Amino acid sequence: MVTRQDINPGDQCAQTVHSISDFAYEFPQEHRFWKETSNTVVCLGIQSEFHLLTLFDKLSPLTQCVKFFEPDDDVGWTSLCFYSTPETKKLTSKLPLLLKTKTTK
Repeated sequence: MVTRQDINPGDQCAQTVHSISDFAYEFPQEHRFWKETSNTVVCLGIQSEFHLLTLFDKLSPLTQCVKFFEPDDDVGWTSLCFYSTPETKKLTSKLPLLLKTKTTK
């Protein structure tokens, strides 16, 4: 999953869950296969809605992918969920983990 970092952390969690739910609804067979064979979850962050939609446009031709629009908070497209492949990993490998903060010593 990839979720916008320009929304508050609580909403980042909720939006990620929404996109997972939408993926399971839209692609039940792929979701079941993932659950039975991998069950690995990685939550990544992305700067903005623009960057999220740009990534969606790159991922969607390569794999099953859904994007979630938040109707209640007027924040637009907030998160996407996709079935990971070697090709999608290349596109997302530079994204940070969601909610990861930089620590200083």
